[in-house]
Amino acid sequence: MFDRSPVCTYALANYLGLPVSRALSAEIERITAEDIYERQVLFVRNLGFCEPTSARRISFEESLVFERFHEQSYREFGFELVDVPADCLARRVAAISSVIGAAGRGCVR
Repeated sequence: MFDRSPVCTYALANYLGLPVSRALSAEIERITAEDIYERQVLFVRNLGFCEPTSARRISFEESLVFERFHEQSYREFGFELVDVPADCLARRVAAISSVIGAAGRGCVR
């Protein structure tokens, strides 16, 4: 299981208005052609706020725009987003566990 993928880097490049490198394009082509990642992606929605840190220097409003770039990028490359809506931690964990559990039972590739 991965927390980030080359598709996240692609979304970030687009969000920042930077060109997508040939190396990144080639890697995205490879991961999609070879089915490196599951086609279903857990898409954890924002909680309605964004806590700035020294590493996260983005406003909540900017995070919503970035969220849309992520969503669009994954869909562009044929991934199916499994929505994990804003909720308390226990319900988010349960939602994620049900998806992971279904994958173990052969319901998800």
